[in-house]
Amino acid sequence: MDAFHLPFFWTALSASLVLAGIHAYLGFHIVRRGVIFVDLALAQMAALGVALSVMLGQEENRVISYLLALSMTFVGAASFAWLRSRTRQVPLEAFIGIIFASAQAMVFLVLEKSPSGPEHLKETLVGTLFTVSPEHVLWVAALYAFIGFLHFLMRRPLFEITNDAEAARRKGRRVFLWDFLFYATFGFVVTSSVQIAGVLLVFGLLVIPAVAGLTTTTRSGRALAAGWIFAGLGALLGLVASVHFDFPAAPTILITLALMLALLGLVPRGSARAS
Repeated sequence: MDAFHLPFFWTALSASLVLAGIHAYLGFHIVRRGVIFVDLALAQMAALGVALSVMLGQEENRVISYLLALSMTFVGAASFAWLRSRTRQVPLEAFIGIIFASAQAMVFLVLEKSPSGPEHLKETLVGTLFTVSPEHVLWVAALYAFIGFLHFLMRRPLFEITNDAEAARRKGRRVFLWDFLFYATFGFVVTSSVQIAGVLLVFGLLVIPAVAGLTTTTRSGRALAAGWIFAGLGALLGLVASVHFDFPAAPTILITLALMLALLGLVPRGSARAS
């Protein structure tokens, strides 16, 4: 319990809960849409933007670094929205995998000639949870609250497209436009999250809590609530384990979430659904 007496622990926990809140919701849409790796690809696009800022010697300039990362996620968002409306013969996941692999390769190439390349490469993967400032957490929380409000206003078309894109299109919904708005706001979230938690944990927070919630119940509202609780508990237990065993924060939280999901899988389906 010594972790609870450390100031940086509370800052990291606050950051983790902020990230868990928005990512568990967005992950619900991602899992239901069946584009599981789109979050990983967008996170890698954001990491590419950060790598470009390092190559340009602007890694200490937060504004330029953020804008570069955001611009790369917008490129990915536009690509996914366009490909979803165009692909017929090839699954969208194939293109998502290509974009992810290409972005990852570009990160390696961009950072290869940088003296601090290995350090920055590690940072893009595992983040900086234990060194993030409280002011930065507050700024990110305000941004996510605004994006959450926008999604509340857009909830009807977004959920219609998530549940059945073809039915939404027949109703007259402009699927490409709504998809782009979804992925663009998603890009804002991923860009900020990668700088704090790294690519790996961003992917974990998007997918694992959503899978846990949908495994627990088929009702959307209850699945979201279950995902939020699952993500928050996983973040708390993971950070405590990280401090206790002196492990990096983000990978420890990710492993904790994965173990919790495995334990949830041992619960008989009938009792899980009844809850």
